[in-house]
Amino acid sequence: MKNALILAGLLLAASVVALGQGYDTMPADAQVLPVGVDGTAYADMELGVRGGTLNVYSIEDPRTWNHHAAQETSTTWFTGRMLRGLTNLDHMTGAIGVDLAKSYEISEDNLVFTFHLRQGIKWSDGVPLTADDVVFTYNDVVLNEDVATNARDGLRLPDGTYPIVEKVDDYTVTITLSTVYRPVLNSLGVLIMPKHKLAQFLHKLNPDVPAGTFNETWTLDTPLEELVGCGPYIPVSYQPNVAVTIERNPYYYAYDAAGTQLPYYDRVVVQIVTNEDVGMLKFRNREIDVYGPRPEDLPILLGEAQGKDFSVLLTDDMAYGTRWILVNQDIGLAEGTDAEKRELYRNVEFRRALAHLLDKETMVQNVLNGLGVPQWSLLSVGSPFYAGRDEYGGPITEADAVWYEYSQEIAAGKLDALGVVDQDGDGWRDLPSGAPLTIELNTNDNTIRIAYCLIIQDDFRAAGLNCNFQVVDFNTLVGDLLNGTGDIIMLGLTGGDEPNGGKNVYTSCGNLNVYRKSQCTEPNEVDLRIDELYDLGASTFDLDEAFAYYKEAQILYSRDVLGYIFLCHLTFNYAYYNYVGNANLASTTSTPAGNNGLLTELVFDKRLAAN
Repeated sequence: MKNALILAGLLLAASVVALGQGYDTMPADAQVLPVGVDGTAYADMELGVRGGTLNVYSIEDPRTWNHHAAQETSTTWFTGRMLRGLTNLDHMTGAIGVDLAKSYEISEDNLVFTFHLRQGIKWSDGVPLTADDVVFTYNDVVLNEDVATNARDGLRLPDGTYPIVEKVDDYTVTITLSTVYRPVLNSLGVLIMPKHKLAQFLHKLNPDVPAGTFNETWTLDTPLEELVGCGPYIPVSYQPNVAVTIERNPYYYAYDAAGTQLPYYDRVVVQIVTNEDVGMLKFRNREIDVYGPRPEDLPILLGEAQGKDFSVLLTDDMAYGTRWILVNQDIGLAEGTDAEKRELYRNVEFRRALAHLLDKETMVQNVLNGLGVPQWSLLSVGSPFYAGRDEYGGPITEADAVWYEYSQEIAAGKLDALGVVDQDGDGWRDLPSGAPLTIELNTNDNTIRIAYCLIIQDDFRAAGLNCNFQVVDFNTLVGDLLNGTGDIIMLGLTGGDEPNGGKNVYTSCGNLNVYRKSQCTEPNEVDLRIDELYDLGASTFDLDEAFAYYKEAQILYSRDVLGYIFLCHLTFNYAYYNYVGNANLASTTSTPAGNNGLLTELVFDKRLAAN
């Protein structure tokens, strides 16, 4: 649920925050991105100029400024630009590389990682960033049980332990593992937070504050001048339901090959809109500069592109992430209600019946205009570990895919066998006891998701299931998921190449295992096997061996767990005004305004260059 100040309609705005003055000269350990340098992944990129404002949009407000208390992309869009980690994805290739660290070494046994931090770099308030901040973030925040953070799951090693993070000197940190952990560099992208600003809010370091205080720190009512970051941008103004403005961090440590400090744009204004239709209208009216079009937008945009001087990038690449419906297997548990409905929802045969009612081909053709694919796996199709391949990184064959044929007949047979039949002649199937069965289907105000849900509602009703669809605020839905209070919810998750990134979702005690949170204390044999497979996949550097483990996990999940029942996903498309330099290099792993934000600091206003 939104912050009470937002609900009250109060304005939380700050004038330009008093940031530091910036570096006098480029730090010796600055990160230099080879923009325009032949022989690099950046060769086709233009050197930009500083200045101007990039306008983008969001359909949701942030819920906090505290990255390690965040559970939703409406928040991490901002915190991911405020902060950086020891490692990060490369802007152009998506490969893991150094970020706050300038280099690292790995011991011969692959158990000790020594990171050397960039010296001379500072937080946005001018305070030096050192190993103390790194050790603080790992030991006192992420690995502190008092802090509710998603990052901890990604750092849990296959033997159940966590890395030991130690300071060697002000600019050197060692991270020691108890066992081999292949995805360690991915996991060490944990965003680093400023000790000098936040240590006071941790009971572990300040016994005068209660345990859990950190979770309520840097909330939306925190004065923006209190926020400190090390990433390219810092929030400077927030008007609920209107806009968030982020401005360049004068102490950001990245530069282009010509020695120009990044980011190129002075500021990014994120306009908060009510839905995707408004976002589309704002793009057509040049109120926003870049846009990820929906399938229904493409005929309009392609027809207007030349006259309005913008471009539409069309690809066959599958965008990362998954779209799904979630059946809340803990429905009514906290309230002591819905015991029979909960028992039904926990029966995998009921969830399989629902899977047979998902007309994915109609969704692809009618909603995505053919620009997408059905999904069945918990991994993105683009991942080399995707189980629709026969080997790691191989061509997609779907030989082992777990498909649920769209069939009203099969679904009806399964529902009948469960005793979910119409007992009172009103046309709707009832619970086995004869009590009415009513399903509430929810998603947020997103036209693709709404279109999916309308198709699902029709097919559920055709099968005799009394399904009522309603649009709900996104942050409210996230709250329902986290609290186990929803019914059937249609949303999505981001994704990437590395399966371990979903460990917090698909293992029995994962922080974002929201389809049955009680599963942590009541795992079955399949749950435990999937937990084991995730650990085995992370325990080997043999990619073929790891692929076999993750393949089994994907098959087991979609066949026997079905916590998330997957739908369809869109191909990657992007639209941008031609005055936005480097926007033509947007990709599935890097967009100017996407959740990864990797191109944000490298796009620029060509009109300023012309002047």
